[in-house]
Amino acid sequence: MTPESHPPLSSTLAGKILLPVAVGQVLGGLESLCSAQEYEPSGYLRGHSRFQTGPSALPQRFRRFLDSAAGAKLLNCATIAGGVLVLSRRQDRTAQVAGAVLMVASNKLSEIRTPYGRDGADQMAAVILSYRLATALIPDRHVSDDVFLRAVNLQTCISYAASGAAKAISSTWMSGEALEMVLKTNSYGQSFTAQQLHKHPRLMRLLTWSTIGWESAFPVVYLLTPRRADQALILVKLFHLGVALTMGLPRFFWGFSASHHSVAYVIQKRYLSGGN
Repeated sequence: MTPESHPPLSSTLAGKILLPVAVGQVLGGLESLCSAQEYEPSGYLRGHSRFQTGPSALPQRFRRFLDSAAGAKLLNCATIAGGVLVLSRRQDRTAQVAGAVLMVASNKLSEIRTPYGRDGADQMAAVILSYRLATALIPDRHVSDDVFLRAVNLQTCISYAASGAAKAISSTWMSGEALEMVLKTNSYGQSFTAQQLHKHPRLMRLLTWSTIGWESAFPVVYLLTPRRADQALILVKLFHLGVALTMGLPRFFWGFSASHHSVAYVIQKRYLSGGN
């Protein structure tokens, strides 16, 4: 077998981490195209960039186009194209970087156009793509992939632990009422699962408290063996899948699940180096 037949762990997982992100980006772009009417001047996702005050590198004419429904469609198409490029050329590093550039640029311009409407999974996906672009500048591919995975891992750990800590000091979360309140909104309470949960308030309180617990305790995963850690990460994936199905957020599962490859990488490296 040639060395290429046995790519290092960093290269294998660095390639895998972008695939779920790309799936989520494609789904998000398609979802937005199906709601194109909301990007019209009367829609709630209409553009606001031309009204922003302060210095801007974007010409006013470009910002006017950016705010139009056609501009929004073009950005969504660019996001989809970037995701498809990554998915179709999995082993091509240049294609992956090009796809990441398309997704990062279109997402950034979308934020300038409409500074709301994104959730935590979108933010995690943006972080992963940005880290991929930044580390792609490192000439040594193996070092580049290692730094990329370690950076995403650190971001993942901080994101979960900080989210748990923030919930732990929130009276709404500690009272067990947070999930019930979220599922009473029009945006997140329309799914079949949400309707069923409304019938079981005790279960909703238990789910609320358990979310605080596992997010706060996420760093414990680094003390586990790779096998146990993989099992724990599967449970976290199931949590994200449940949130996606309950709140009607098809993109939610992909962004966070992608980051788990970086966590598995750090744990496996520690285990192989005799740190267990």
